[in-house]
Amino acid sequence: MTDTRWIRPLLLALLLSPATCFALVCKEQGTGAAVVQADLGSTVAIPASAPQGTVIWRSDRFNVQVECYKDGLQAQQEEVFIYLNPDNLPIGQGIRAGLTLNGIDYVQSSGRFSTGQSLAVCNEGDANIKACPRLTFSLALSVFIEKFGPTPPSGVASDLLNYRLLQLDSGAGLNPLPGYNLSYVINNLSGLRFIACDAELQVIPETVEFGAIGIQNVAVGRVIDRRPFSLVTNRTCDTPFSLGAQFKPVSGSVSGDFLIPVANEGVGIRIVNASTGSTLPYNQPFHLADLLGNDSSARADFDAELVWQTPAPKAGTFEAEVVIDLFYQ
Repeated sequence: MTDTRWIRPLLLALLLSPATCFALVCKEQGTGAAVVQADLGSTVAIPASAPQGTVIWRSDRFNVQVECYKDGLQAQQEEVFIYLNPDNLPIGQGIRAGLTLNGIDYVQSSGRFSTGQSLAVCNEGDANIKACPRLTFSLALSVFIEKFGPTPPSGVASDLLNYRLLQLDSGAGLNPLPGYNLSYVINNLSGLRFIACDAELQVIPETVEFGAIGIQNVAVGRVIDRRPFSLVTNRTCDTPFSLGAQFKPVSGSVSGDFLIPVANEGVGIRIVNASTGSTLPYNQPFHLADLLGNDSSARADFDAELVWQTPAPKAGTFEAEVVIDLFYQ
């Protein structure tokens, strides 16, 4: 009887002190915020005929400045993890969410993965815990929603107003106490809707040929040649919607605003809006067209510019390939 009475209050004390198991705190650097939010900003139309895995919305790429520190004694190094879908909730029907980090897509069912950052060992006592070193790093990511699963008969993709996509935490697991570790929330999911049709896209011409280029008068940053091309979109039904797009490289490497061909690093290709003269960065969404009212088709004109990247380029052929992703709104 004595042993039983001694064990019960000890177990109860452990259950009432969960903070001793979670010594890692991660907030937004500077503001101390525990929540970062992305807003859909408008309605997002999802073609019911779109293939599984089609990305129907993607946020702008952004950098979250993170600061992590200890708030409890734990004399060990703590690795910082990203936990996807920490509330274990489906985002809706016919869709799922994910994030892109370092060029890799992770979807809501991917569990946890490391940020590659660790908080150093600290041997200070609880009374001097503020003397422990802090960890600061930048988390560059974008979040997306893709078509996944059967299309709901109602056409309503989500009943949620907000969805918590991720939480930063240690390898010990998720801290259940709110406000301790940085979360990322997608807002206004009620704007997601399925539509019965999609858009047709034509690229004119499909191949941009620069032809033979002489290696002379080379100056880094100088435009060697400029070739026009157009994106023509057509709506196949009466449902109105707008379109966003992004240029996504398939081959070559991206350096700033330039796509560098695999076989020749002496030149780079950038894409410019022919109407405004503004550069369109690769892998970043932009507004393409409004197919509203009686406007069932639209045309957008661009220039592909070939620009010197090095003062001593090598001779030889080069090529690079880009696909165009469409986003419905």
